[in-house]
Amino acid sequence: MNQSDVVIVGGGHGGAQVAVMLRTQKFEGSIAIIGDEPELPHERPPLSKEYFAGEKEFERIQLRPAKYWDERAVTMLLGKRVVWGDSAAHSVTTDAGETIGYGKLVWATGGSPRMLPIAGGDLPGVQGVRTKADADAMKAASETASQIVVIGGGYVGLEAAAALTKAGKKVVLLEALDRVLARVAGVELSRFYEQEHRDHGVDLRLGVCVEAIEGDTRVTGVRLAGGEVIPADPVIVGIGSVPAVEPLIAAGAEGGNGVLVDRFCKASLPDIYAIGDCAAHVNDFAEGAVIRLESVQNANDQSNSSANRSKAGFRRKVAMKVGSAM
Repeated sequence: MNQSDVVIVGGGHGGAQVAVMLRTQKFEGSIAIIGDEPELPHERPPLSKEYFAGEKEFERIQLRPAKYWDERAVTMLLGKRVVWGDSAAHSVTTDAGETIGYGKLVWATGGSPRMLPIAGGDLPGVQGVRTKADADAMKAASETASQIVVIGGGYVGLEAAAALTKAGKKVVLLEALDRVLARVAGVELSRFYEQEHRDHGVDLRLGVCVEAIEGDTRVTGVRLAGGEVIPADPVIVGIGSVPAVEPLIAAGAEGGNGVLVDRFCKASLPDIYAIGDCAAHVNDFAEGAVIRLESVQNANDQSNSSANRSKAGFRRKVAMKVGSAM
């Protein structure tokens, strides 16, 4: 069985930052990052913007070049997904059947795009945007698309609509609520972004309910509750994310919609921390509600806290602030 002093599950912003902080603070123990994507840790926001538009090569959105990780002896176990955890044995198991032991475990898996639980929601051509593969698929499909439907008026949906429109595509954006960015912005800011998108040619429709996705072997349209069918191929879904926490919850960690952590990112199981989009915490700025804060800044803040505790065993309280990932 392979063994590392610190095993980080998840190769996104949070997971990479834990490894960076550990080495910056002169931690000399062994570190391994297990990531389910084949690429090195990279920024996610540019995938649907500069990378999609061809303004940046993928290497330019990597958080660190390959040489950085090699020189700092951070072992990269990429293209592997953790499917089971054994907190008593201090080990995790990947989908390839490989068991990896740990001294401290940092769970930084983020989440997967929330898809539509409706008829046709799983048709080819219906996709979210989270990974490089997602962005590549969106780009390939858009090259021959006559009209693209984006479902969801949050950050991901607005960014995808803007990028596709900039590329010269006809885009229809559907939002179920009466304004975009309803969860994170005030009315005035919502109206500003609505007008900006419309001014740039996006057919933005608010207060609409998607009833089904049309198509036989591939998506051909989106059917609304009133019966209207909007031709579409592809369909981009941006309605939030589902935290990737099943193995940790199955191992006995407290949580549900995320792994529940304390103010120092410690999960309920010994020597296990959770950070970023997959971590749920009681937030004083949200009137004591238990929330998952999907924010790059929050992932970085929590990474620094978990790195400190993994390395030195002392606590550094993190003020988890409500923010945005723009």
